[in-house]
Amino acid sequence: MQAINHAATALILKRKFPSAPLFGLILATEAVEYLWVGLNVIGIEKTIIDDDMRSVADVHLVHMPFSHSVLTSALIAVLAGLAIFWRGGKAASAVAVAISLGIFSHVVLDLLVHAPDIALAPYFNGKYGTGLYSNLPLPALALESLWGLFCWWIYRGSWKLLGLITALGFASVPLYSAAINVGESILGGQSTVFAIVILVQMIATSSLVWLFARERQEPAPMGNPISA
Repeated sequence: MQAINHAATALILKRKFPSAPLFGLILATEAVEYLWVGLNVIGIEKTIIDDDMRSVADVHLVHMPFSHSVLTSALIAVLAGLAIFWRGGKAASAVAVAISLGIFSHVVLDLLVHAPDIALAPYFNGKYGTGLYSNLPLPALALESLWGLFCWWIYRGSWKLLGLITALGFASVPLYSAAINVGESILGGQSTVFAIVILVQMIATSSLVWLFARERQEPAPMGNPISA
């Protein structure tokens, strides 16, 4: 799932857990992906990109047993929550739950669109995912963009934030369409470069969501009762 729509998940969590820091929630939703970048760069996990890359269907996450397995994501989420609770006590319990949910949300959302490349646990034989990225990339983009818009609506975000989510969705169309090529072929065979591009995208997206999410729409005030 796109970085913008993972980050948008933090908006729902912020609405539910107001005491949780928004930027911390945004980082939590992308924590699994930061781990993926690091493990790809050092060679522990492996991504293969077709030499003639035309769309996300040509990106194959062939080996990511640690960053994106359901079990490891759950363990990271629980450990992060326990660490926050241990440092802050009962007063930090809501923040701990919010951060844990943010971390675990990443793999849950990825299961909705990924090719079957997500394991239940490291080195578990079975891998899961709906296969939308490999078979129906444009519907996958539509689905995840709807999720981002839903998060914005729940949060009552600003119009700037809506524009950001919408614009980044449209800007991603070439990556999800084999018929439109605006330079993604340059990444063909460049798995490490691809991981770095994803890293830069996450940092930029997280910063923009945090910046624009500080403004929110408030419900229109009720009119004063008419005096008799």
